[in-house]
Amino acid sequence: MSKPLQHITAPGRIGQIPLRNRMIMTPMGSNTAAEGGFCSEQTVSYYEARARGGAAMLIMGSVSVAWPRGSSNYRHIALSDDKYIPGLQQLVEAVHAHDCRVAAQLHHGGLMAFNEAAVGHPTLCPSAPQGHSADEMTPFMTAEELGIISAPMQEPTFNLHYKEADDDDIRWVIDVFVAAAERAKRIGFDGVEIHAGHGYLIANFLNPSVNRRQDRYGGCIENRSRLLVEIITEIKARVGAEYPVWFRLDSVHFTDDGITNEDAQVTARLAVAAGADAVHCSADGDHAKGTCYSDGHATHTPGRFVPFAAAIKAQVAVPVICPGRIEPEVGDRLIGDGQVDFITMGRKLLADPDLPNKILENRPQDIRPCIYCYTCISNIFVNNHIRCAVNAMTGFESERDLIGSDRARKILVIGGGPAGMEAARVAALRGHRVTLVEKASRLGGTVYFSGVSYPPNGRLVAYLQHQVRQLPITVALGVEVTPDYVARQAPDAVVVAVGAAREMPEVEGIDLPHVFSGDDMRSMITGDDAEQVKGRLSSFNRMMLGLGSASRITRNIPLMRSLSKLWMPIGKRVVMIGGGLVAVELAEFLAERGRQVTLLDEGTVFGKETPLVRRWRNLADIRKLGVRCLPNARVIRIRQGLLTYVNALDQERTIAADCVIVTSGTVANTSLAERLRQQGYEVHMAGDCSQVGYIEGAMHGGFKVGAAL
Repeated sequence: MSKPLQHITAPGRIGQIPLRNRMIMTPMGSNTAAEGGFCSEQTVSYYEARARGGAAMLIMGSVSVAWPRGSSNYRHIALSDDKYIPGLQQLVEAVHAHDCRVAAQLHHGGLMAFNEAAVGHPTLCPSAPQGHSADEMTPFMTAEELGIISAPMQEPTFNLHYKEADDDDIRWVIDVFVAAAERAKRIGFDGVEIHAGHGYLIANFLNPSVNRRQDRYGGCIENRSRLLVEIITEIKARVGAEYPVWFRLDSVHFTDDGITNEDAQVTARLAVAAGADAVHCSADGDHAKGTCYSDGHATHTPGRFVPFAAAIKAQVAVPVICPGRIEPEVGDRLIGDGQVDFITMGRKLLADPDLPNKILENRPQDIRPCIYCYTCISNIFVNNHIRCAVNAMTGFESERDLIGSDRARKILVIGGGPAGMEAARVAALRGHRVTLVEKASRLGGTVYFSGVSYPPNGRLVAYLQHQVRQLPITVALGVEVTPDYVARQAPDAVVVAVGAAREMPEVEGIDLPHVFSGDDMRSMITGDDAEQVKGRLSSFNRMMLGLGSASRITRNIPLMRSLSKLWMPIGKRVVMIGGGLVAVELAEFLAERGRQVTLLDEGTVFGKETPLVRRWRNLADIRKLGVRCLPNARVIRIRQGLLTYVNALDQERTIAADCVIVTSGTVANTSLAERLRQQGYEVHMAGDCSQVGYIEGAMHGGFKVGAAL
């Protein structure tokens, strides 16, 4: 950008809270609480990093008003008793030290209070659920994931039953929200947000597909909004009208019978009339579908909530806050156009806590991009604390740091993929003299190729390339590292980050010209080492590959994505052997380009290396595109135009295949590291060459190696 973004960096105000800019941290559950709901050192460090990074305000997500009642997460932060005050005061003081504001999001899980049933308590709700929707999620989960998620059901005290809230229950709900708000004010929180979305208790009352009551809390939207309105009214009465209170609601529910935007507009007007100082417009999906979370609050679609938030803004005279995968420059335009007043960022601030400062300093090229892989939210599902695939510090702020080395060493990094670039970046920041060597003509490794099929990966490569260029790192491209080369460099330590090895299955016909490995596909798309596949292609396809390489089109990922819709050197019917992360991602890319794609896997779960929420999304998307996923399938023979496999019933089945792509067989690649160790070098390994872990493994491994040198 030519100049700093003027609207998103302008000061603002919510109620009595002055805010230094319009960038707010989205409330998210972090699972960082100590046993019993206490604020931990990990929690404090996690939030302080975002305060230091320049956000105007942090909204501390999902703070339990009645812990352990109504809690949803394994490590839920609590605000239900005075015993929690000291830890939360420490957090507030740490955030305020960086001239940042902080609010507590008050939460009761309602129908999603999974901890209730584990100890035999009834689940509080407006109406007991009726019937069960088809479950699209369980079939896409591994046995390990299912075991973790279903662990509460194995408790001897487990008893799933429901309590339809009566007048006493509703009085209790109001009281615990009010008491939590009073406590928040005493602690020093600048305000409170009431969580009224995402399938939790207040959203249960707002949602007509859940709330079937016929009393004053059910029926019309005015009645369904009553609980939220009464909570706001009583907080203002007991805590003081000047104390900022607002709410997060579903501005729309992406189901056939849920909350409409017109419903949300009515709720917003009523809540603001009761004293709410702002409206935070989120959304929810269908909780029976795999796309629930990526349709809802962790949206897969950039800016999807904006029109719904803008419609609500037209109805109220208080600030409207909008989340939902909004890039800073888009947020700046939306604020400038008057569609919203503040932008909340969640995943972006996990990937780069310093994003606001970098915007203020006009350094957008230094922002570490979120790749929207859902590692963060997926960790919550399996009872781990929050973490980020591209930022190894997230969730580990209290135990990981970039402390300068007390002795500058000469470091040779072999391999220019994400693991190698991250190791080089961190080592250079710590003061080491770093040389980064890559055998290809560009940095990026296999992730450069994946950036064609999944653009956010390309943005990560661009970020890492820029960081390497800005630091005192010597880069050598097109160099095949040998022991003699290492000897000439005379390094104090060597980092091997050469990526995984690939083993082709022992199948009849695997060497036929229409059978390609993942490396072959990468060569065809990127132009690197393309000679090894050209001999297996038609003369026309060879010519097209040559033109692409000579014209340097293969170095322009956006252009490659566009041109691939017109031509690719593979046939119409594509069969992939292996159903892992790479296969699912590539299947979507090919199916969008008119290919008939079938995935075969010997296991039962496709994309199992993918974070859970993204896996649900990917598999739902490829199913819509017509991709067939055949589990328990063992390939036994490939012939020209045909592939034969054995299914779970031990039956031989044949499928047409113009092109076969082998995406299985990825294994660790330790030979170079072992050879160098034998020659007496101090050797460290990072990324898939050590243990196949894809982007998260590469970024975390590279960071840890660079920090340990």
